[in-house]
Amino acid sequence: MRILIVCDLEGAAGVVDFRTQTYDDGRYNEQAKRLSTLEVNALIEGALEGGVTDPIVLDGHGSGGLDIEHIHREARVMLGRPQRSVWEQGLKIDAQFLYGHHAMDNTPDGVLCHSWSSRNITNCWLNDKLIGEIGFNIARAGEEGVPTIFLSGDRAAVDEARCYVPDIEGIVVKEGLSRTAALTLSPAKARDLIREGARKAIGRVGSIATFTIPSPYTFVTEYQAAASAESRAAREDAERTGTHTIKITGERLSEIAQKR
Repeated sequence: MRILIVCDLEGAAGVVDFRTQTYDDGRYNEQAKRLSTLEVNALIEGALEGGVTDPIVLDGHGSGGLDIEHIHREARVMLGRPQRSVWEQGLKIDAQFLYGHHAMDNTPDGVLCHSWSSRNITNCWLNDKLIGEIGFNIARAGEEGVPTIFLSGDRAAVDEARCYVPDIEGIVVKEGLSRTAALTLSPAKARDLIREGARKAIGRVGSIATFTIPSPYTFVTEYQAAASAESRAAREDAERTGTHTIKITGERLSEIAQKR
C-alpha cells in the first residue's frame, strides 16, 4: 500500500510563531523542522504498523519544513522546487495524509492560519467558496480518486478538514489561543497520538469517502497589496477583478494548481 504524506510546518506541536519558527531565517527554524520531522516519523511508524509499504513524503512548506538527514529510513521524500506534481508521475496512491496543516487565513484562533502565503495573500475562493490549503489538497487528491483519511494540526485545522471529510482521522496537537499562541501538547505526546492515529487511519482505507468538487473551476486570490495583484495580472492566464484580486479558471484542479 502506498500513501502520500503532504507535510507542512505550521501544524506541529510547539510551533506557534511565523518570524522565529516557520520562516527560513528564523532563530528557531531548525528546531521547528526537527519537531516536524519527528512527528512525520511517528506518522510513518503508525502507517507501517497499519500495513503501508511505500510512504511517500512531500515537503509542502515553502522554504522546507523537514530535516532530511533524520527522516524515517522507510520514507521516500519529494524535495525541491519546482517539481512535477506527484499526480503527474504515474504513481498509484491509495490514500493521502495531511500532516502538520493549518487553517485558512482569518480563522478565529487558527494557529499560524494563512492561505498559501502568510505575507502576501488574504483570502482565496474556489467556485465562490472560501478555501485554504486543506480543502484544496483534499479536493486535488479527490480529482485523482484518492481519499484523504488523516490530518494533524491545531484544532481549527482539524475542524476545517472535517468540513470536507467529516470522518477524517483528525489529530489535534494544539488549541489556538490566537493566531500566534496556543495551548500545545508536548512534542512527545503529540508523536504518540499521531502514530496511533496514522495506524487507525490505515485500517479505515475504503470506508472514508473521497471528496470532490465538480468542475469547471474559478479560483480567486485576494492579495494583501494591490501591487501583488497588478504583478500577477501581467500573466495571460489571469484576470484582474479588483484592486487586490485575481481570477484564474480551469477545467481541472491540476490546471488551477499550476496557474496559481
